Amino acid sequence: MRVATIYACVCIISEDIGTLPLHIKTRTESGKGKVQNGHPVSRLMRRPNPYMNGIDFRCALIASLELYGNAYAIVRERDKRGYATRLDLLDPRSVKPIAGEHDVYYSVSDMSELVPSRDMVHIKGYAPDGIEGKSPVRMHQDLIENFINATKFSKKLYKNDLRSAAVFSLDGVLPEEAYQRVKAQLSKAWEKVNSDGTKPLILEGGTKVQTMTITPESAQYVPTKLQLIDEIAACYRVPCHKVGDWTRGTYSNNTQANLEYFTDCLRPILVKVEEELSVKLFLESEQDTHYIDINFKGLLRTAIAEQMKIYKEMFNIGVYTPNEIRAMEDLEPYEGGDRYFVPVNLAVNDKNLTITTNEKHFE
Repeated sequence: MRVATIYACVCIISEDIGTLPLHIKTRTESGKGKVQNGHPVSRLMRRPNPYMNGIDFRCALIASLELYGNAYAIVRERDKRGYATRLDLLDPRSVKPIAGEHDVYYSVSDMSELVPSRDMVHIKGYAPDGIEGKSPVRMHQDLIENFINATKFSKKLYKNDLRSAAVFSLDGVLPEEAYQRVKAQLSKAWEKVNSDGTKPLILEGGTKVQTMTITPESAQYVPTKLQLIDEIAACYRVPCHKVGDWTRGTYSNNTQANLEYFTDCLRPILVKVEEELSVKLFLESEQDTHYIDINFKGLLRTAIAEQMKIYKEMFNIGVYTPNEIRAMEDLEPYEGGDRYFVPVNLAVNDKNLTITTNEKHFE
């Protein structure tokens, strides 16, 4: 986490996902979800262990996923019915998944026995073998090293007050004793204004040196740093404007980038978390009826406004019924909501329109 862009990406992703509302739902006859606030899994998600609330737990879980490519939470306790009552986060560096013939087991460094998959919540990042995720930090180690080197360059440059290395030229050649005396005097004076350990260079016989230090302009420091920021952000699929690069940002570009951030970055993680928690925390008898739903609509305010506009237009021309719209929003139908409506001020222009009310007929 020494790289600021990685820190920003991990914080943004983990907090965006960790702070979303999480609900336990059951599938009704209509196929839509009904919230179950009193379910044991609901209580577990609000307080997974004595030292974490639900938001802190999920933020830490996603942060572990983004740093190490894997996030582990072990089921420490279960009640008499078989529901998990405590979830503890594990350091991914201390856990190793082992594929067995019929199950995946987990070796934990401080435990003598292997942990079966039913007692281990395992969120995986990019996992070519489907068993263990790959760390994005390790996969892009060279890129991160370049970022660190660029930061060190900037730190060293500003630490020396933008001064370059000193070169002292002499027209003649000094005797050895005089040369050592001059060198000691200059070195002592130079150390007072420079703390980087460099020594002044003494050239004899009129030897000239053009430059001793590359400038930030010559090194293309700012463009290089921005390029590194963009590349790291791309590895995490986070828009550049969210990590400090506004060079190409406009309102329309950022709005579209935020939508892509949800579809390309957050949504795959949300689906993985929902699926893994649902499989590991519900009883076998509940697998077909219960599920975990993370409400992401708060992240899509602009997209929701556009979606509501589409719903309204489709409703006004008789394409959708109210219940069809509610079904698309995972809401329960209501009685009388299956009727289609059309505006009465539109009609085919070669026919007379008859409007019927409770009292009169108009033609």
